[in-house]
Amino acid sequence: MRTSIIGPSENLRPFVHHYWVMQTEGWGMTMNIMPVGCMKWMFHRRRPLIVNGIVDTSMVATVCGCNSRATHVQSDGATHLLFVFFQPYVAKMVMGMPCESFFDDNVDMEALDDSGFKLLKRQVLESATDAEAIRYIENFLIQQLSMHYDAFLHRRLSAVYHTMLHHPCIDVERLADVACLSNRQFRRVFSDNAGIAPKRLQRIHRFYRATQMMLHMDSNDFSPIIYKLGYTDHSHFNKEFHQIAGMSPSEYMKHIEQLRQHYVLDGYQSYHL
Repeated sequence: MRTSIIGPSENLRPFVHHYWVMQTEGWGMTMNIMPVGCMKWMFHRRRPLIVNGIVDTSMVATVCGCNSRATHVQSDGATHLLFVFFQPYVAKMVMGMPCESFFDDNVDMEALDDSGFKLLKRQVLESATDAEAIRYIENFLIQQLSMHYDAFLHRRLSAVYHTMLHHPCIDVERLADVACLSNRQFRRVFSDNAGIAPKRLQRIHRFYRATQMMLHMDSNDFSPIIYKLGYTDHSHFNKEFHQIAGMSPSEYMKHIEQLRQHYVLDGYQSYHL
């Protein structure tokens, strides 16, 4: 498995976190992809992956909403994936529509009834190189933002998101104050623009930080994670982890070790950047 991370052009950095490319040749490894708390676009430039046991050869260019649970993926042949990872709070601005309906879903670009997305799908899939495909994506994003960008709202949501990162257990009411909105307005505006409710995103962020800490652990003593990330106790940590990952923390550690033994852990980590 070969993976690479590509940064966006300078003017798109406030909106695109990074591009992620994966290529395999006859790769038979399976893995569980964990939620990362942002919307993505996914382009299968070769044979699609098997996702949760299902392969749909028509789903080659999709909008991946924020996920609340892990996804089981495997390949039965050569693959070539191109992902666009967006900043979590800009989904509505790049999509041109409220994004809460994409939550826990993977929607074919053909189903959006938008000629721009249909053209983008064809351009990316027919591009000779990933660099050419990314140029088409960036041109399309610039067009989308010229129509839907709201600088005032972008500043507010950026401040909220970075407050979340620095204070993972902060109350939603205080986040509403950061956004200078009422609680009800804030929850609606945030969900429309990020594609996920603020409380859910906080939960995923905490889970994500736990998995990052686990990558560097050599034992199953999760006490430091529980203490640092504000879980009530071991039972709370185990229950919440299993709800998102579909496996216990100990089973996840075994999964990580399997990926390491098959020399694909670096690629796995690069997806969960």
